[in-house]
Amino acid sequence: MPDPITLTCDCGKVKLAITARPAPPQGNRVICHCNSCRAFARVLGRDDILGPADGTDIIQFRCDRLSITQGKEHIAALRLSPNGLARWYTACCNTPLGNTGPGPRYPFFGAITHGIANPDALGPVKARVNVPKERPLPEGLPPTSGSTFGVFLSIGRIMFGGWLKGAHKRHPLFPGGAPLAEPRVISLEEKAKAYA
Repeated sequence: MPDPITLTCDCGKVKLAITARPAPPQGNRVICHCNSCRAFARVLGRDDILGPADGTDIIQFRCDRLSITQGKEHIAALRLSPNGLARWYTACCNTPLGNTGPGPRYPFFGAITHGIANPDALGPVKARVNVPKERPLPEGLPPTSGSTFGVFLSIGRIMFGGWLKGAHKRHPLFPGGAPLAEPRVISLEEKAKAYA
């Protein structure tokens, strides 16, 4: 069995482990250009995690492949709207970790690859997704290996497989069904700045 993939916050207090598959791809890897992913980075003051055209590099996988190996007490969450995704980060150094559905019934985690030492080992980026019409992608971005349609099929497989295997009952960010940290809903003022 290969060693787990480690996701570490910038100050080193929080470590997450992703159970590795024998070979890449390690999940559904995408670059998300949506306004919400960009706003998440901005709320945390972490524009530095955004790539070209404000893309966020994310690896998506079933939640029961994730474990918290260090610093659980430093994990926090926010929502950009009252019923939105739970967006997880570290309170110690504002490192974005990833996102989940609003509750444990979604057996899924989208890890932001910023804290992974060797993201190339995760496998190729399948697609650039959720590109806002008002912000078209610039020319010359690296090519991707798949299609947006394929990405959404992969997400469906992750979710369906997770439900079949009961992964949502072992979600490390929703132990016992309750969030590890209650997500804070950002204020309207924060939202206006983040989406500007």
